[in-house]
Amino acid sequence: MVKIGKVRIMELLEPEFFDTILNHNISVIENGPCGGLMIVDTGLPGYLDQIEFYLKTWGYSLEDISDIVITHWHHDHAGNAMAIKRISDAKIYAHVDELENLENPPKYNIIYSDELGVSFSIFKKTMERINNLHYESVKVDVALKGGEELGGFKVTHVPGHTKGHIALFDGKYLIVGDAIRNVRNTLSPPLRIFSWNYDFAVNSFNYLVSLPYTVLIPYHGDITIKNL
Repeated sequence: MVKIGKVRIMELLEPEFFDTILNHNISVIENGPCGGLMIVDTGLPGYLDQIEFYLKTWGYSLEDISDIVITHWHHDHAGNAMAIKRISDAKIYAHVDELENLENPPKYNIIYSDELGVSFSIFKKTMERINNLHYESVKVDVALKGGEELGGFKVTHVPGHTKGHIALFDGKYLIVGDAIRNVRNTLSPPLRIFSWNYDFAVNSFNYLVSLPYTVLIPYHGDITIKNL
C-alpha cells in the first residue's frame, strides 16, 4: 500500500492469471462527493477482507466509504461494490453504457490467442476460473456520461476496453482503470483479447497518455510518477 499525495493505493494480488500474478491497484481518496472516502474500483469477489485490512491500517473502516466509482463492469473492478454498499450505504457511480453488464455480468467469450504468450492449457485454466467468478448484481445510483466531477476529479469516458469505461483526472492524478497497462515500465493499451473494441481502446490510450498528468495510476501494473 502507498499514499501519493491525496491518493491512497491498496495493491491486491490475483494469482494464477495466465501463469502470472496480476496486481490490482484500488485508489482511495478523501472527501468524496458524499463527504467520506471515495473508492475507485472494488477488487475481485471475495477480496473484501483485504480491502478492510488496508482501510484499518490507514485508520479508516468500510463504513467510511461514501462513494464507489466503478471504471467498468469486469469482475476485478465491481466484485465487492454491493457488499461495500450494504455496509456503508455508499453511492455507486458508473457510466451509463456499463449498467446492463453490471446488473447482469456476462461470461467472457474469448478465443485463444498467442497475445498472452501462454499455452492453450494455461489459457483455458485461467478463463475457466474467471468465468466461474460471480458478483452480486450492481445497482448503480448515479449513471455517468463523462464530464461530471467526483471528489475533485473529472470523469472522462474512454471506451475501448469496455463500452463505458471511464477514467478520472484532476490535473495531476490520472486514474485509468484498465485503459492503460504499465508492464515493466512500458505504458500500453489494454490487451486486445479483453477489449470490447480495440481501435477505440488505442484511441483512448493515446488520449490519456497525452494528458498533463504527474501521477498515473493503472489498475494493473506499476504507478508512474513524473515531473516531481
